[in-house]
Amino acid sequence: MSFEERDHTADILMHITAPDLEGLMTDAASALMTIMYRGSARPVRDVKITVQGLSPEHLLHAFLSEVLYVSEVENLVFSDIRISIRDGELHATLAGEPFNQKLHGGGAEVKGISWYGLSICKDKNEYSCDVLFDV
Repeated sequence: MSFEERDHTADILMHITAPDLEGLMTDAASALMTIMYRGSARPVRDVKITVQGLSPEHLLHAFLSEVLYVSEVENLVFSDIRISIRDGELHATLAGEPFNQKLHGGGAEVKGISWYGLSICKDKNEYSCDVLFDV
């Protein structure tokens, strides 16, 4: 995983880097899980997600919003995330386990994914972005 928390006054700002867009989106979802939950999760249940977007930023925002929604509604902590992107559509398989307070408790409640400053950049052989998680 290639993400790090950066200083922000009120929310949680994560800087993410990866060699390709699929890796960037995977690491962004992993960052979300790291913020929300502690410990690790066993990949015992799969969930499939498909989102569409007009740009990589739209795909990232839609994907993270859907991961947040599914995690909260289905009470799941994801540990394994596989993504493919084709023709403006992202397909993901997320594997994880039900939330257990003893194993996963102690994270921050994420209310949403902010559009503020959400921009994906490509420098040489690396993609990067900053994602602001509203807590």
